Amino acid sequence: YDEAAARRLSQYNAHSVSQKLMSIGAENDISIEAGLAVQQYALNRTMRRSVQRFLRERDALWTNGTPQVNTTRAMSYAPMAEDKTAIDRFHESSGIDAIIDVLTSAGLTGKDVASILIHTPSVSTMLPGTNETTINEDSGPSSSRRGSTLNETLGRAYFGLLSRTLKLRRYDARKVLRTCPGLLTKQGSKSAEEIVTLLSSLGVSASSLAREKSSLPRLLSRSPAAIFRLAVFLSSESVRMSTKQIGSFLRRPGSSSLLDAVDPPTSLSQSQSFEASECNLFVNDLGESHVQSRQVVGSTYRKMANMAAVLYRRVGVRNLSGMISANPDVLLLEVSHIMPIVQYLEEIGIDEEDVPLVLQTYPALVEADLVELQRVVNYMRSLGVEDAALGGIFRAFPSIFSLDVEKEMTPVVSFLRGIGVVNIGRFITRLPPVLGYSVEKDLRPKWEYLSQVCDFDYFEVVRFPAFFSYPLDRVIKTRYEYLRDSKRIPASLVSVDDVLRYGDIDFAVKVAGDTDGGKAFVNFAKKRNKRSSRKKAPSRRNRQRGSSRQASCFDERV
Repeated sequence: YDEAAARRLSQYNAHSVSQKLMSIGAENDISIEAGLAVQQYALNRTMRRSVQRFLRERDALWTNGTPQVNTTRAMSYAPMAEDKTAIDRFHESSGIDAIIDVLTSAGLTGKDVASILIHTPSVSTMLPGTNETTINEDSGPSSSRRGSTLNETLGRAYFGLLSRTLKLRRYDARKVLRTCPGLLTKQGSKSAEEIVTLLSSLGVSASSLAREKSSLPRLLSRSPAAIFRLAVFLSSESVRMSTKQIGSFLRRPGSSSLLDAVDPPTSLSQSQSFEASECNLFVNDLGESHVQSRQVVGSTYRKMANMAAVLYRRVGVRNLSGMISANPDVLLLEVSHIMPIVQYLEEIGIDEEDVPLVLQTYPALVEADLVELQRVVNYMRSLGVEDAALGGIFRAFPSIFSLDVEKEMTPVVSFLRGIGVVNIGRFITRLPPVLGYSVEKDLRPKWEYLSQVCDFDYFEVVRFPAFFSYPLDRVIKTRYEYLRDSKRIPASLVSVDDVLRYGDIDFAVKVAGDTDGGKAFVNFAKKRNKRSSRKKAPSRRNRQRGSSRQASCFDERV
């Protein structure tokens, strides 16, 4: 029997497994990694069961009153002769070859199979078929099923949940299997079904779940109980998020850090934790780990409730659910981090009642480094922006706080000085967002065009800084070309302010002098925009030439 057991164990040899995977198309590196994972899992599993048999034999001997234990006999315990034959027959139709056959028969590639065995090596020892009889290697064949077969979990997770329920394409469904640990285990497949059912009850459609392909594997591997608890917290008086908001909030990739905080990954891998219940040897360790995890999660919820209370009561944020939806990590911040930011916003001139509005408008501000905020403000002061203007600037444009002084703000200031702007502080006060504009993509092209159509470009820009905020092609060029081509009005006779500050209809009537209510200008703008779109988009013939050229280059490389 020991020889038969050794023969069965040898099929999980790393080299043997890797060779089988390479034979079905898996690459060398992942085949070797999968082989090592399977071998280590099989050895650990065999050792655990040997220890379990020894402990059961010892307990049985002590219960019968035997004072001594024959350790050698206990550790080499084997089933009865009639059971060994049944076990051998069972293993002839199972094992790693049968598992690989089942997976490839389902349409999985060598890469898919290797990836699954890397993150969930326990799949290699599952029952492959759908027979009702399972084998308990300690006591022989048994009619009581301890776990689902691989065929069943494939049907539940791959063909059922991923393909039919979420309607993923076969390629995308296989990709989820490759990156979602434990999905082909009994517990993992059922938990994934519960997750989808829960999110569906929160208003999340199957199609919206399927669109989040990058975050879907992580979402399906989470604990349904943990997600339900978070949904309850978000709908409570602390946050007051609506049910529909909760569903879309939980499925978004941006919520992953919050989900990790309330559903922390254990030190064991997912596939190991699914198998841990069959190992009495580690029950105490797992129990301690679960207790510690519950304590950490409980502490996290208390921290989140405290932060929600501070934002609502002390800071005055009324739309807390909207703020959290825009920036889920807000709940994980320390109160000692956010209050100094609130105080600093008040110090630079933002009214106390406006601070919560600023935070709701730009939630990323609560995560900012106070030192960086001070650096931005001090730089603007050095440019000549008056303290009295700072509050209004940052209340209206809080995103300026996130600009990098060296990489974004300094190049803009250099450009403005280069075109002759002397009072930089006043210019910025009149157009604060200019500090975040791209010099090469926004400022320079607009300045060069204005220099072509206007004789007093510098004076016009200083008098009307908002010129740089208008779209170049859709607004600036369209209006100047209408005056020149349709109305024959020289651009030098009309100020930049008059050309741009009105809406389309008012521009046509008040500046261009149209008497048709602006219809002629609207038609002109539509035709011009169509011509502009055609110029930007490559023609069908050019696209075909480009495709042919790419194909020929590819053929040459091959």
